[in-house]
Amino acid sequence: MEKKRALSKKENFAVNVLLLLAICAAVYMSNVAFRIANIYQSIKTNQRGWKGHVHAADAELGFAPIPNAVGAHVFPIGPDVPMRYDKDGFRVPMEVERTSKHPRPLILALGCSFTYGDATYAEDTYPYLVGQSLKGTIKNAGVCGYGLSQMMLLAKKLVPIYKPDYLLVQYSTWLVDRAQTPFAPSSFGKTPVPFFYEEDQHFALYPPVFLSKVPELPVSRYRATSISWTDAFSFFWKVGLPLSLYDDFNMVKYKAFRSLGIIPNPTSARTELIKYVYKVIHEVAEEYGTRVVIVVLGDDGNLVKVNEQWFPSDVLIVNGQDALIRHLPRTNIVENYRNKYAHWRGSPPRFGDGHPNETAHKIIADAIVSEIRQAGIQ
Repeated sequence: MEKKRALSKKENFAVNVLLLLAICAAVYMSNVAFRIANIYQSIKTNQRGWKGHVHAADAELGFAPIPNAVGAHVFPIGPDVPMRYDKDGFRVPMEVERTSKHPRPLILALGCSFTYGDATYAEDTYPYLVGQSLKGTIKNAGVCGYGLSQMMLLAKKLVPIYKPDYLLVQYSTWLVDRAQTPFAPSSFGKTPVPFFYEEDQHFALYPPVFLSKVPELPVSRYRATSISWTDAFSFFWKVGLPLSLYDDFNMVKYKAFRSLGIIPNPTSARTELIKYVYKVIHEVAEEYGTRVVIVVLGDDGNLVKVNEQWFPSDVLIVNGQDALIRHLPRTNIVENYRNKYAHWRGSPPRFGDGHPNETAHKIIADAIVSEIRQAGIQ
């Protein structure tokens, strides 16, 4: 019987390396499978999300509305809320306007989901209601997940095009937070966005560190399919695996570049950043004769701390959060705020979403219109 040859040191090393790689691959794929299973479960139980292809990755903004896109907001409780973007990417009611007239005043609104009107029909949002009250035209450029970085970029782009009479600019604490991080909030997957950093004692914008893959994946398709092993494997192969491999590779690259100083650290100078962004927006508006209206919004029953010195002296500040609180009883404000202004869905009603509901949007709109008229700038 032939005696088996012992492995050499080099062969032993190679076997150990291959074994280690196999173990690492198995651990990684197990982790990927676990993450994908959570995403699949979230989609199948109609957790908060989108239906339809309504956003695309954008090299400047991170992601942006697709012109003429039609979709819906999905909720675990109650029916979907349909939504539509017009040919220019502004949120509009589902019913297409038949008139070609666009009366003045023209109002342009910038902000996040609170301005966009997440979980609310377009015609019930405060920008639309302000336009109706002033008998003008509204351009709602609010986008879910946006922060101060995108708002400043949009002001620079849209104000020169539309030359609005009023520019409604949201102020909320989380808008500042989002301008100080490279990634937007997302239910799954990475969504890189532009962020502010400091360069030569000045603020500068760094573009998205990579393009998000989430918008190009067919996630919505699997909201309508039945749960099965075949469906789960299809989701794994067409959505989960491509997303995981893409995000993981790019996050490794991002962290390496960040550690080497190739990608700068986001600024931590919060107050200075607020002053800078609203000053830039005001300067653009002033050039085109546009009056800036700062709309202060919060997400609970607490007052929003606002310092008038953060904003240029001639802007109009409308504290929508104060207006909402004034319409509540003086006791149990936080609880009453949620009960009155959140979205309650189903029968019996259950909490469905914390964004402002129709009642809240109406109060905010009334406060804006009242301040505009009192200031005599209509």
